[in-house]
Amino acid sequence: MRHLLRRLAGVVLACSIVLPMAAQTQTNGIYADFTTSLGNFTCQLSYSNSAKAVANFIGLATGARPWLDLTTGVVRTNAFYDGLIFHRVIAGFVIQGGSPNGQGTDDPGYAFPDQFSPLLTFGAPWTLAMANSGPDSNGSQFFVTVAPFTSGNNTYVIFGRVVSGTNVVAAINNVKTDSSDKPLTNVVIQQVAIRRIGDAAQAFDINAQSLPLVTNLPLSIVQGSNQVSLGFSNQINADNRYYSSTNLTAWTSHSLGIEIATPTSNTVQVATDTPQKFFRFAQVQYPSTTLAPKDVLGRTMKMVFAPPNPGTNTVVFDMNGKGTYNFPGVNSGTVTSYTWVQQPYNHGRLYPIEYSGVNEMTLIFTFASLTNGTFTGTVYATPNFSVSGTFKLTGP
Repeated sequence: MRHLLRRLAGVVLACSIVLPMAAQTQTNGIYADFTTSLGNFTCQLSYSNSAKAVANFIGLATGARPWLDLTTGVVRTNAFYDGLIFHRVIAGFVIQGGSPNGQGTDDPGYAFPDQFSPLLTFGAPWTLAMANSGPDSNGSQFFVTVAPFTSGNNTYVIFGRVVSGTNVVAAINNVKTDSSDKPLTNVVIQQVAIRRIGDAAQAFDINAQSLPLVTNLPLSIVQGSNQVSLGFSNQINADNRYYSSTNLTAWTSHSLGIEIATPTSNTVQVATDTPQKFFRFAQVQYPSTTLAPKDVLGRTMKMVFAPPNPGTNTVVFDMNGKGTYNFPGVNSGTVTSYTWVQQPYNHGRLYPIEYSGVNEMTLIFTFASLTNGTFTGTVYATPNFSVSGTFKLTGP
């Protein structure tokens, strides 16, 4: 399966070397002081214009908001960024961090929506913003630009701007990297400290920004002859996941999806396929629902592609993770493989979809209703090209 690099997203922060006297003379505001293995810099956070991103960043940096350890299913409240690395550096462009696995493929276990302001743009360098993997997919990864990046406006959530220490940011941006833009020598974020100066900064409430809430839930376990029934407290807008292990060391994640209607069940049946098995349960409670379904099994999706690549593709998904497609004037055949990812805030993704006679595609769907919406994506050809259009989803 093709892995997409997590994209950048924009919220501007400012960075500066932290000196005792400087802290006394800085103007009112909220500041993030980065201590790294290459030096220190400080960013001023734009909490008035990018409240969600700033609240999320503060919560993760301080441990004031819980996050999900994706490898174990344990909800944690330790300082998220301390000890992470800048995993992506593109000379003359950006430095990027905030990935626990150091590969840029993970997050804090939840997403929060985009929040753009005309007062925050990428017109100048030293902008702090959220990385993303599509609309409304902000999590923990962030980047700082070292050059203007106007094409990122209204795509990446800016939440601050560098106020000092730009020489340190520039030094990080100049380190040697491999072919995947990862520094050959790790640049470590040793600590991110948050300072508030002034009454307004002190009053900013990170828990009043409608961010998702992550919790571990107690489980009831009922043993059957060849399966166990896991009981949990289910509710609408909840993203439920259980983790299983045979040795309490290696854990496997199992997603139950986001509940888009009042739940009809608060149990899940799990096969007892090993002599012993352990379970834990994690839940992300979102403040609003999503229109995207948990899966597309047994459904039909009609995609109408817009110019400059017009056409209509009708995909009939079977109940076994495959299906057929009909692209009149181009090709018809079978869907050999696909992965459907339900996302919060009315998004779903085919990541990717592979056909017997048409190039592989990765498509992001934005639902306007339970059955209709728009899509954007990439066709993997030589060279790759972007597509967009409208869709209709029918079926059970």
